[in-house]
Amino acid sequence: MIPWDEETARRKLRESGLKPEHIEQWLQVQQRCRFAEDHFRTAGGATWAVREYQRASLESRAPRKVHCDGRDVGKTTEIEIAACWAMVTRPDTQMLIAAQTENHLFPLMHRLARRFETTPEFAPSLAEIRRSPSWYLRFTNGFQLWGRIAGPRGVNFQGMHVDWQIVDEAQEMTETSWGELYQGLNGDGLRWVYGVPNGLRSTFYRMTRMRQAEQYNWPSTLNPDFSQAKDTELAELYGGRDAPGYVHRVLGQHGAPAHAVFSLDDYLACVDDTLPVLDATLREDEDFDPPASVPRGDYYLGCDLGYARDPSEFVVYQDDPPYLLGVLRLRLEGVNYARQQAIIEALDAAYDFRGVGIDCGNSGRAVAHHLGMLGGAWCEKLRAFEFGARIDLAPLPDGAPVRRRVKEFMTELLQRRMAEGSVRFPRVPDRETQYAAHTYSVNPLGQIVYEKGNDHLIDADRCALLCHYLDTEETPAAPDFGMAVLGF
Repeated sequence: MIPWDEETARRKLRESGLKPEHIEQWLQVQQRCRFAEDHFRTAGGATWAVREYQRASLESRAPRKVHCDGRDVGKTTEIEIAACWAMVTRPDTQMLIAAQTENHLFPLMHRLARRFETTPEFAPSLAEIRRSPSWYLRFTNGFQLWGRIAGPRGVNFQGMHVDWQIVDEAQEMTETSWGELYQGLNGDGLRWVYGVPNGLRSTFYRMTRMRQAEQYNWPSTLNPDFSQAKDTELAELYGGRDAPGYVHRVLGQHGAPAHAVFSLDDYLACVDDTLPVLDATLREDEDFDPPASVPRGDYYLGCDLGYARDPSEFVVYQDDPPYLLGVLRLRLEGVNYARQQAIIEALDAAYDFRGVGIDCGNSGRAVAHHLGMLGGAWCEKLRAFEFGARIDLAPLPDGAPVRRRVKEFMTELLQRRMAEGSVRFPRVPDRETQYAAHTYSVNPLGQIVYEKGNDHLIDADRCALLCHYLDTEETPAAPDFGMAVLGF
């Protein structure tokens, strides 16, 4: 490739003897902005136009480039343009698009596959496309495009040797995944990294400090569609403009140091592809049919309830010593509280739960009380957990009392079981994404503060595991509060 800037390219092309019209044709292909304007269309069918803040990064020829950005600024579009451009201009080379989780990779690769299949100038060159077990696209000019998630400890990157690596959602990549990825790049290859900071001082953080890499920071405010009203709403939702969520996802800055709550390697080691699981999403106007012919066993339900802004998450675990097996995940979107209660009752009719744990935030508290009013077995099996409260555990051998913060203790239960491999998760991409991204910080009083956000499925898991713990400990870990709120 000719070292890039337009005037240098023109001069070198003239010196090589190309005619002016051929020089213009060459430049039209080599300039990625012009390439995209020629071949890309918006969702409404209009010609795609580059935003000025995108131009320098799109035209970059840097062998190492790192984006530390907010959300919704055009990172995915740049990756899409780079992949299409490489297919046309870099025959007989290989590109890998890598991500830690399937939730991050699938939408991008599906978008690329659709682009190659539907763009008249690209479609004739597409010779082969495979979507399983990993994404692979082969073209008639010898260009090959791979799309892979890291897999447990980066195993899916082993044996790969490519000329260009693009890493998406790089903040979620584990250290072991990076370790496998490094050696998969050919000696003169390119590595472009895109991420949204999450506070972790991880490999992605260190890459944003590398002087030898071209660095970009695109805050969400650069997007022309980002309004003052949206900024105000996001600031309110994240808890202020100095809150970690706003600093990370809007400003695209690292902010104060944070820590990963869970080891993603431990989580992936507990994922069991052989587990049969019901993984469904239910909306207000959709019917719900509970599972039929459920095998006999001891089952536990964990619930994190929302309604308007947040979804509700229901998870069911079966106690199969020494394992807890995840057998159901049900996500509710925009479902009113009365119907949520009815769904919990329907699930109980199917599974006959030994325990039901509910996060008793504003919505959870109301549903828990309505269930408790049913009396009977509900008063024995129902436990509503106040995450911000404390719980009395079994005393120490010397009789000293033990009080723990509820959310910290239920999180520790998850961490312990994942470390020892005694919890088995079915493959649910949403769960993997949430466990990968969950972080905490320590406040001035030395207390752990978990970042709020996309952790509803984790909270449901927390409730299920604490409910199981309280039900199965030989020495009761807490008094039998029945339907009462547990922890004050």
